[in-house]
Amino acid sequence: MASKDKTNGRTTNYNATKTRVSALLVLVSLSTLLALADAFQSFITPSFARPLLNDRLGATFLQATKEDDDPGLLSTLQENFDYEGRILSPDDDFRCGFVSLIGAANMGKSTLLNALLKETLCTATHRPQTTRHSILGVLTSEEQEVQICFMDTPGVIEDPSYKLQEGMMEAVQGAFRSADVILVITDMFSTPILDDELFRKLNLSDKKKIVIINKIDLAEKVNPRKASPKYHNADDEEAEHLYVRTITVEDAVQNWRNLVPDATAIIPLSASEGPENVGVVALRTLLFGGPDVPASFRALGRPIPGMFKPGVQFLDNDAAKKVIPISPPLYDPDTLTDRTER
Repeated sequence: MASKDKTNGRTTNYNATKTRVSALLVLVSLSTLLALADAFQSFITPSFARPLLNDRLGATFLQATKEDDDPGLLSTLQENFDYEGRILSPDDDFRCGFVSLIGAANMGKSTLLNALLKETLCTATHRPQTTRHSILGVLTSEEQEVQICFMDTPGVIEDPSYKLQEGMMEAVQGAFRSADVILVITDMFSTPILDDELFRKLNLSDKKKIVIINKIDLAEKVNPRKASPKYHNADDEEAEHLYVRTITVEDAVQNWRNLVPDATAIIPLSASEGPENVGVVALRTLLFGGPDVPASFRALGRPIPGMFKPGVQFLDNDAAKKVIPISPPLYDPDTLTDRTER
């Protein structure tokens, strides 16, 4: 009998040990999977976008409190959900988002970003492809309660021919995915984004879009009587459709209204004239959501047909405030970029 009890005891201990080992293996497996998932997320997510992902929960809290009956919920969450270095939102309606500048090479994207920031952050030259990776520029207005994280990107290449160009196009794709707002940068000649797949994604996306007709100062130098190609890609026999070449600002605006019909605005400007160019001021005011969006657009002169969506005569401050989403700030108000000063 004693031998039988001893055998039963060993069996029980064996089963208990086996259960504990199985549970431990399950925990180890789950931990490994979570670690791999986190590593994969870090790999595919650009460094500039990680702060956004880390603090999206804060934005969720802000949104949740607006739908909740308890007015003290936000303060409770703010007190308990905290970590070293976290930047608290100064107001429930604070807005913050990523704005990516995308366009063909030599369209003046870096020049425009410098003008918007009122700082020389990006190298701007007449040589195409000066920008070879995404560059973050941060613009904060405490008065308008908004922080805009601009992403300057390399010029879009239709067919990358070597590794560096492939990496540059990966930077463009990453900036497109991370953006809340897309600034499509073109010129008076309607130079297109020749990557048809990217252009298709642009039109299928529900992201906010603003088209910038840059280099309008060239209008005085164009001879409309001189014969010029009617299409940019007429020589491409495999092109799905032909991109019209325009020689006036009015034609460019109308052409891009047809190409990107849901664009919030199409703004003509000359970024090379600097931060106080009326078009640059209008764009900055639109993204800020104030102080006087209608006045900034009136400064452009007589409205050009197609500047706004059909049925929209002008944009007011309330409409402009919807361009950048409600979200806590990601950077200190004095931050200009996430890169070193070197």
